[in-house]
Amino acid sequence: MTGVTFEGWTAQIRECDDQVANRLIEQFKVTLDGQLFNDVPTPLGIHWSLGPELEPLGNLGVDGHVKLGGMLPPIPYPRRMWAGGELKIFDVFCPNDIVNKTSLVTDIQHKIGSSGQLYFLTITHDFFVQNRRVLTETQQLVFKEDGKGIKDKPKSKNKAEKLPQTAVKKAIFSTDPVLLFRYSALTFNGHRIHYDVNHAELIEGQRGIVVHGPLQASWLLNMAAIHLEAVPYRFMYKNLSPLFAGEKAHLYISEEKDSRGLIIYCCNESGEITMKGEALV
Repeated sequence: MTGVTFEGWTAQIRECDDQVANRLIEQFKVTLDGQLFNDVPTPLGIHWSLGPELEPLGNLGVDGHVKLGGMLPPIPYPRRMWAGGELKIFDVFCPNDIVNKTSLVTDIQHKIGSSGQLYFLTITHDFFVQNRRVLTETQQLVFKEDGKGIKDKPKSKNKAEKLPQTAVKKAIFSTDPVLLFRYSALTFNGHRIHYDVNHAELIEGQRGIVVHGPLQASWLLNMAAIHLEAVPYRFMYKNLSPLFAGEKAHLYISEEKDSRGLIIYCCNESGEITMKGEALV
């Protein structure tokens, strides 16, 4: 238990076990076919499929996520998005590993942004195999005010981060709804913005079905490993704007001067950066 609280709610550690089953590995590989670093026993990014919250339909909110007030505090804002995160990769999983996952809300912050009132949550996930830490993820979620009838204002071209001239395009990936459905199934993610266009547009103010944050992060992480020819020890990612189903995802890399690091970008068809990553070996 920790001292992080929210209106009478106190953060508590959530702990669960899961297995890196062969079927999960093969499903992950065929879903991200041609997009993965192959020199590992299990795909990079598969940890986002491990240890999801398992709740019956009656315990889900209108957005398809587990109702707030349990693992996450009872934040009054209904619109949930991944803001970013950081991975520290100490080792890689092997087939049939039994993984112990612990999760804990470690920070809560209230802010006011261009889209209104916001809450930022930091969740720390630790993954162990036989008491050996394999991976730690520090994940940031952002909760926004009700978006009914209101679409988020796009960032002006002056404020939006621009792709550096040194960036080199490495891949173009499709984002069709079948891919998003499969990835939702892999991660047991019921969030309606990834498959319900009416909810995405009318309730959450999006321009369409939204591509998953961890799916984009998996692209960037694997692209970095392919280029570096090694699994990064540290990987940071930040969601800058939504990527919508049907748009092509354009992946770029930009090497750091010391050659130990790499900046990776995912952009939409208009060249706007949707996610930025940084990998260190």
